[in-house]
Amino acid sequence: MPTKVQPIILRDVSRGRINNDAVDESLIPPNSVEHAMNMNFDTKIGSAVVRPGTTSIGTPVAAALPLGLAEFYKPTLANDYLVYAANGATNTTSLWYYNGTTWTISNLTALKTGNKVRFATLLGYVFEVNGSEVPYCSADGATWVSTTNLSSNNLTGVYPSLIFSSKAHLLLAGDPTYPDRVYLSSLADSVNGISWWTSSTPPTTGTAGWIDINPDDNSRITGFAETSNTTLIFKNQGLYRLDVINQTVDTQSICNFGAVSQEAIVNCQGIVYFFSGYNICQTSGDIPQEISRLGVADFISAIPQSSWSSVCAGTDGLNVYFSIGNITLNLNKNDQKTYNNVVLKFSPRDQAWSVHSYAQQPSFFCQYTITGDKRYMMSADASSLVQIFNKGTTDNTKPINYELIFQEQECQDRSHLNKISDKIVVFGDGLNDASLQVKCGDAGSNFQDIEGDLSKRVNILQDINLEGYFFSFRIFGESSGTAPIFEGIQIENITDLGITKS
Repeated sequence: MPTKVQPIILRDVSRGRINNDAVDESLIPPNSVEHAMNMNFDTKIGSAVVRPGTTSIGTPVAAALPLGLAEFYKPTLANDYLVYAANGATNTTSLWYYNGTTWTISNLTALKTGNKVRFATLLGYVFEVNGSEVPYCSADGATWVSTTNLSSNNLTGVYPSLIFSSKAHLLLAGDPTYPDRVYLSSLADSVNGISWWTSSTPPTTGTAGWIDINPDDNSRITGFAETSNTTLIFKNQGLYRLDVINQTVDTQSICNFGAVSQEAIVNCQGIVYFFSGYNICQTSGDIPQEISRLGVADFISAIPQSSWSSVCAGTDGLNVYFSIGNITLNLNKNDQKTYNNVVLKFSPRDQAWSVHSYAQQPSFFCQYTITGDKRYMMSADASSLVQIFNKGTTDNTKPINYELIFQEQECQDRSHLNKISDKIVVFGDGLNDASLQVKCGDAGSNFQDIEGDLSKRVNILQDINLEGYFFSFRIFGESSGTAPIFEGIQIENITDLGITKS
């Protein structure tokens, strides 16, 4: 006999996206969503808010793909600089700098093409490496020289692809001849600069040296990171702790996996996050903990292995972002769908994942302080643009398409057929151009439109007549102005029709 069912009230999505391929519907948290695109869950806790946009700075740097991006801070400069490596049309790489107003090419215009360029800052100088040439340094971004130690003892015969500043030392790695070796500079000295030890004989004492990081582990060094009390050395199949001051390293790897590249590692509020190729993990210097399985495992497993080295990570100071490229979910299935220029966002404050899709694909991230404004995360993309993340209401003038799908609603019993009649109430702000859909029954069902005006804070949609064992609600739209806020759904009239064949 038909009976009334308790109303459905969906007013909390603070857990963000939970992947229902990883968690059965019976265990999924009710305050999560099945899927969302370009919606944030940490802006207004409990609601879903369309993400901010991106805004380019200056004109395109060069008609070339980016190979590196970094911030350069020097006390004597009026503001922070950005340095950018451009893969030139003449089979060479050139370095550019941004002084807060314009992009200008430097004197370094003939680096080997195709190699990623990494940067580090120490003693008011910015240093670069690319794996094929000796390192260069610059005091202003405009003039680069190969005297990388700022003193008389040049670093020669070493061609590192990795560079990192840690505890007033520079670290180098990735030399083709010694792929397991980390070179440590002397302690930075504002008068004498830094010095290096490049002799094949290991140093016994002194202020500079090198360490071979477990050459027998059949792995290579891929990046560096730093926590409050230790420096981390990532390999593609391992993770080691380095004491920079005493120039010692743990003989045993913390774990048997690491990071795919330097760009896939980022520090946010003292915690290091990295992409291993199979998942995203966090560590404070101990055994890494996987954080991606529940929220975005389906996106990560869909990254082709050939694209792992292109994944890049960044932070805006509060959240962590991983740019993973174009992703196809449910490959070769009826519901196959491709998302372009995907960036996965993790909010450590709320432990919530969201998925974004941008007009351009970020290839490199860094942070940068905009003069007269605040500190932002910046990106360099294949369109030769450097863009400010989370600034503006469009993706550099292109509208933001958004979507949210609630978890399946079973009413009281998944085996019972249920009927929704009369009214559905939608809560939100700025949903003028949004649309609401519902999918009834099983996974093979299609979404169907629910007609009605969503321009108010409380929107009552009438003449509803739906039947199914469970229901999935979807809201979607396009935004180019004030960010729409989706606050929830309420369904009052639900009837349980019992175990009935639909």
